[in-house]
Amino acid sequence: MVSKGGVTFRVAFAIFLLACGLIVVYLAGIVWFTFQAWEREHEEILNKLVQYKKELDNLRRPIGEEERSAGAEIGVVALPSQIYDRNGIVIGEFYSERRSLIPLEKIPKHLIDALIASEDRTFFEHEGFNPWAIVRAFVVNLLRLRITQGGSTITQQLAKVLFTTQEKTLQRKVYEFFSAMEIEKRFTKKEILEMYINLIYMGHGNYGFESAAQYFFNKSAQDLTVGESALLVGLLPNPKAYSPINNLERSLERAERVLDAMVEMHFLEENKKKQLWEAFLKTWGVRQEGESLVSQIGDFPDKAYRINLAPFFLDHIRQKLLQIVNPEALTAGGLRIYTTLDYERQAFAVSALQEALARQAKYYEERARAERKRKKESQAQEWEELKSELNAAFVSLEPKTGFILAMVGGREYSAKNMFNRVVKAKRQIGSLIKPFIYYLGISQKMLTPATVMEDTLVKVGPYTYENYDHKYVGKITLRQALKQSKNTTAIRALQMVGIEELQRLVAETLDISEKEAKKRIPTELGVALGTSLFTPLEVAMMYGALVNQGKRVFPRDLLRVEDRQGKVIWQEEDLPPEVQVLDPVAAFITLTMMQGIFESDATAGWVAEYIKKDPSFLPFEVAGKTGTTSDYVDAWFAGMTSDEVVVIWMGNDNNRSLGPGRSGSGLCAPAFVSYIRQARAKESPPPFSANWPLEDVVYESFCASSGGVPRPERLCPDLVKDQVFFAGTEPKTFDPRPEKEQETILPIP
Repeated sequence: MVSKGGVTFRVAFAIFLLACGLIVVYLAGIVWFTFQAWEREHEEILNKLVQYKKELDNLRRPIGEEERSAGAEIGVVALPSQIYDRNGIVIGEFYSERRSLIPLEKIPKHLIDALIASEDRTFFEHEGFNPWAIVRAFVVNLLRLRITQGGSTITQQLAKVLFTTQEKTLQRKVYEFFSAMEIEKRFTKKEILEMYINLIYMGHGNYGFESAAQYFFNKSAQDLTVGESALLVGLLPNPKAYSPINNLERSLERAERVLDAMVEMHFLEENKKKQLWEAFLKTWGVRQEGESLVSQIGDFPDKAYRINLAPFFLDHIRQKLLQIVNPEALTAGGLRIYTTLDYERQAFAVSALQEALARQAKYYEERARAERKRKKESQAQEWEELKSELNAAFVSLEPKTGFILAMVGGREYSAKNMFNRVVKAKRQIGSLIKPFIYYLGISQKMLTPATVMEDTLVKVGPYTYENYDHKYVGKITLRQALKQSKNTTAIRALQMVGIEELQRLVAETLDISEKEAKKRIPTELGVALGTSLFTPLEVAMMYGALVNQGKRVFPRDLLRVEDRQGKVIWQEEDLPPEVQVLDPVAAFITLTMMQGIFESDATAGWVAEYIKKDPSFLPFEVAGKTGTTSDYVDAWFAGMTSDEVVVIWMGNDNNRSLGPGRSGSGLCAPAFVSYIRQARAKESPPPFSANWPLEDVVYESFCASSGGVPRPERLCPDLVKDQVFFAGTEPKTFDPRPEKEQETILPIP
């Protein structure tokens, strides 16, 4: 007779056996179905690894033409596309994953030692998996009642990131097991290590040790110290939790554990470990500040955005690139994108523009303080609010090639300020239009630099046109009127040449339709004062035509795009044939007139004092024109050398005034001078005349106030020496002042 207790035990034992059987069947089923999935997919999957290995091998040898793919194909792993300036400097990256490939032989031995000691001590002995590590992880997870530890080898981790969705499931572990076994059969241990160190996720969007080394330590992985290597290896179990940026104390503790593991594996001696760790802490400024531990690890300007040295320019070319390649290829295809930008000049442009903006922001602050002293809080707040509206733009163009050398589209590039004012902001250009009106008169041989014009109020119907300073001299030569930016002479010159001619000039220099040009240049005399709207890039094109011997300038930014193997997948088409849009002689004469911009009585005459004290201040020929619109809403400067055109704009985005007297000469001309002095410090540009094989011209000196030829040259107090004229249009009369009067003005020594 069986007792009741015995029956209960047997039933329970039977249920236990049944449960165990079901678990075994369940596990066997998972293994079976996973194996079936692996059998179906493994060739395709492992082919990814073969391709990835090939990409790493490409780092060591040039690629034959027959091996190169056609078109922008995405590789096995995502690689950033890099953008280069015209001198081969990397100025930016487009990426979905931050990754830079590095061959194993460039990885220092101590980094490999740290990796083996911390992640997989039997890596060189096992065949893809470590059963003891799996048992250990199983026990730890069972005791903690959750999955907190894995037993994966380096090979399994490689399989996980390449072939699975990385979720913590039994099916994934089984699939990972089969993958690891096959990887071990097909590749050597060194090959597996190389693939792993370039693939594994390291936190903050970085993949691979090279990218992580650049992000955290601003150096290549091949230059890492032992302490730096230990910190990076310490990230691997949980890159977010162990990041020195997120939790420095925890990150350092983890790095020390890696060093201890290296000592245990006899990769490092105990006394050497302490010495190296102290050196690491000192190098990276690890210290206690109050209750917090701080350091300089990861403290680099570009760590948040990778490389982005010309953000407005990069955003500009991104739009063009998306018409050439698809978005995935752009951010993951490892493309090499070559541009026209000159990074050195870009840096000078940013610096010069920031200085100008700082001066204007300081002016707003001073006005706000003044209003507060007068107990006018609302006006003070208005001035302070203008600081957030203040913006500027800078573009440099090489006229002969059309290369955009520098582009700054705004005060700063951010989520709130992505609008590129160089190419999109159409603003009134003020007096920048005047040289083109005078050019028309010169090209038609109606005007010359020595032509005497009226400088008095102009009344046409209900309109009265005045000089911006409300000062008039009665009679003035054209050259003098241009450098002093007289409004009344520009109005009179436009009446002479005709608005239709100005519309035609704009249409041809910008390559736009006559209909569009008429919209830009309405039939009203006010256009002589710059009421028309243009972008800074369009202004640079117009001035570029003057410098380019009258030929149209086609702005260029992209040169070519290569795939990750170096095959050209897009190249700029041949430029359209040269189009002569301006008379070359008249263009040259206009440029020589604009060389007066920095003379003492010109709108930017403040520069003359610097040149007088130090002739090396600007030791080469420059030309330029200031521009300021009504109520000081827009400030401009267009500056030129024989091989470069620079256009600078400053204003408020809400079209409010910059303030009384805040003109192009005071705000933008200093930025140009600062830029051009730095940009041409190593090599001066040639003189303007070097570009022109001029014929049918003569050089003649004249007195700027009268337009007449001086009798003895030294008797003319305002001599313009060797001005260029069309042959036959040079002044043929002497300065009308009697010789005695000239002697009174400037006596003979």
